[in-house]
Amino acid sequence: MEQFESEWHAWHDERLSALATPFGFLSVTALHWLEEGGTSWESAPGVFEREGDLIRFRVDPGRSVGPTAATLDIQQGASGHPDAEFGREDDGTPWIRVRSRGFSHPWLIADHVVYEVLERDGRLGIRVRDSKSELLQNFVEVPTFPLDPAWTVTGTFTAFPEPRTVRIATALPGLEADAVTVGTVAFELAGHTHRLTVTGSPETGLQADFHDYTNGESTPAWRTLGVGVPDAQGKVILDFNRTVVYPFAFLPWATCPAPVPENMLPVAVTAGELTPLRTIGESGINHPVGLVYLSRGFGMPHALEWLADAGVDVIPFQVNEGVPIPGPIAAAAFIITGVSGVPDHADENAVAAVREFVEDALAVDTPVVGLGTSGAAVVREAALAARGRAAGTAVAEAASGTSAAPGAGSKGAGEAASGTVAGAGAGAGAGAGAGRGGAGVPPVVLSECLAQDRLLAPYVRIEEDSGLGRLDPGVFPDPSAEQGDGHHRMWFELIDRFARLVLTR
Repeated sequence: MEQFESEWHAWHDERLSALATPFGFLSVTALHWLEEGGTSWESAPGVFEREGDLIRFRVDPGRSVGPTAATLDIQQGASGHPDAEFGREDDGTPWIRVRSRGFSHPWLIADHVVYEVLERDGRLGIRVRDSKSELLQNFVEVPTFPLDPAWTVTGTFTAFPEPRTVRIATALPGLEADAVTVGTVAFELAGHTHRLTVTGSPETGLQADFHDYTNGESTPAWRTLGVGVPDAQGKVILDFNRTVVYPFAFLPWATCPAPVPENMLPVAVTAGELTPLRTIGESGINHPVGLVYLSRGFGMPHALEWLADAGVDVIPFQVNEGVPIPGPIAAAAFIITGVSGVPDHADENAVAAVREFVEDALAVDTPVVGLGTSGAAVVREAALAARGRAAGTAVAEAASGTSAAPGAGSKGAGEAASGTVAGAGAGAGAGAGAGRGGAGVPPVVLSECLAQDRLLAPYVRIEEDSGLGRLDPGVFPDPSAEQGDGHHRMWFELIDRFARLVLTR
């Protein structure tokens, strides 16, 4: 098991490094299809002129554009390219003639932007790759399901007599492609035999694109798995822990191939990569909020609609069902929600993991909201534990003469931490049903960076022991009650202010 884990982590680190390369897929910021004649756009350094399969580039005055290293190698004869011709006209205008389907090549570079020529199903385009793109600058990781050896199975490859060309959809609406399939891989999973049609080559490696029941919930519309090279008996290893998402999960300018229709696994493949949190679109990078479920359901369903309307992407993490949480800076903020005493509540180990995660998030100033009895309690416990450690450090420094921090103040903070954690569930909800708000108001606590913000400060009360802000129930009535538009408007105002903070931090 130890070797299995270490090999997977090495593979995962390599995967993240490949995504984070300066001109990798996370650097893509646009895709412009070329019609006959000239095509340009606001940030383009010139005009791309198409004439059939020939593209010329005419640079604007005052701009500097040159060949990429890959293009320069070809032009100088250091390497060839079977799918395109490269050249320059007498006035220095560079040109490229595309000769094959599915072609792509990083052609020109201007400052930190590369202009890639591609051909897709008879269309020619320019894909823009910016090494300083927002997505690349903010990339942290791709979340994954928990590593589980049970998702590693042996399969048998059966080659087709001849490769078959199949018409498939792509991630880009309206664009189709030809996929060359070479055979099938049969394997046992969840007590049944399954088959996936594969592409690639048995000599260099097979590839399986597939749908499963996690698509649209915790994963994108489809994912892909490298199957490797079959042995002499046609045996291959399918390690679904190494299932990855295609670039279309991060951005809308990818032309990734969809699975062939028969590649639908009638199971939830809870292994491999999840839907990424950080994505980019025409309006720029998103600002996701991670919604961590300690139990099923969300205490304020209207809030999810209002957050979506405000432009905030809400990404669910069902820790009560074994879905892990990503790193504390993978999202712009996190909401920890849960109700104590329900049958599907996360177990003690999962709760402890969430508590540790919240401590890490608080340490790096990621905004955190605790909602519901157990959601608020976990956030409060984490805040108290963090304060207790900070107080203990201050006391130790004072005792050794390395800090001028007053011992009495540190002792008080430490006592508050150690004496309150056990009752955090009650403490987090204390007063939640008091005042004008009624008994239905769920406990809501906000991390210090939220509670101290001028937009939210009027609506919360600061807890002295934890430093968290607690929603003032005297201001907000029961969110589940049907009390008319004015009632809902009060909650909407709070959620709207939270969304604006997330979008502008």
